[in-house]
Amino acid sequence: MNLRTLIMILIILLPGLPELCAQEAHVNAFLAECERKYGKDADLMNGEKYFYPYGGASGDPFFFTEPRSAIITIHEKQFEDQQLRYDIYQQKLILDYINIYGATSSLVLRNEWLDEFAFEKHLFRRMEGPEGQLVFFQVVTDGPITCVYHWSKNYSLNLSSGVQNHYFTDPTKESYLIIDGQFHMYRSNGNFTKTFDQEIQKAIKQFMRQTKIKVKNASDSQMRHLVEYCNSLSHED
Repeated sequence: MNLRTLIMILIILLPGLPELCAQEAHVNAFLAECERKYGKDADLMNGEKYFYPYGGASGDPFFFTEPRSAIITIHEKQFEDQQLRYDIYQQKLILDYINIYGATSSLVLRNEWLDEFAFEKHLFRRMEGPEGQLVFFQVVTDGPITCVYHWSKNYSLNLSSGVQNHYFTDPTKESYLIIDGQFHMYRSNGNFTKTFDQEIQKAIKQFMRQTKIKVKNASDSQMRHLVEYCNSLSHED
């Protein structure tokens, strides 16, 4: 490269150098803030910027309406006290955080990187569902017999008022028992009981009668007690 060519390149590049340096400084400052908050491993901050896409709709797509403090596990590493929203309509996790300018920003986390997350007593785990797809399930109780829920909402058009507007339905759940890796859906006491071997079905029915458990509307604590009892029957010597 001759001197004339070098000078021409410098003339072209020099006006843009301050902007490039400013961009590099901004990136470095952002990475430094990530390292300060989350450690050198910035897996947690890897995702798309989130914009709420349902303006004007009634209701919301979330499991909890407001962000909740959560523990997130990514690549087997835990990140505690994170502000999280779980969009059960699109099955996305939204991380709310304070950026380097002091403003609240939001990221859509990468589902494929997530292992599990927990709001207080609600634990969600990414696992292969009955149709072979990796999705999030609420783990109600774990063990040889595991009880899980899959939560969802629908986004519907309301025409009753004569004005077209969308709304979110109430959350619905699909309930499953996982036994030997197989998913068994249940909706009532009857098909819950039929999941088990005949020799223990009578004892399970009696337990549900005595505790007045209706699995369709049972609380998480009631289902834990019931499934723990089923586990004790299934593993008696």
